[in-house]
Amino acid sequence: MPYALAKKYPNASWQWGWQYVFPAASLSVDPRSGERRRHHVYDRSVQKSVAKSVGQTTIVKHVTPHVFRHSFATQLLINGIRCVLK
Repeated sequence: MPYALAKKYPNASWQWGWQYVFPAASLSVDPRSGERRRHHVYDRSVQKSVAKSVGQTTIVKHVTPHVFRHSFATQLLINGIRCVLK
């Protein structure tokens, strides 16, 4: 959360919209406040995990995290949720 917003709205960081979907396993220290906080998982870590998982299956197609994004969007469209087109 940006520093100015954290000052203005001290409890905002507890709201769902500010939480990471894939949080890091370890904590890090915020250099401005000195507080220990959890950061996000890096893109490359997710890519490696997907590649490793796909490698343990019989899937022969090239699968990346971006494929999941398209699959999810396709399911939204199939179910009549058209906001994904914007």
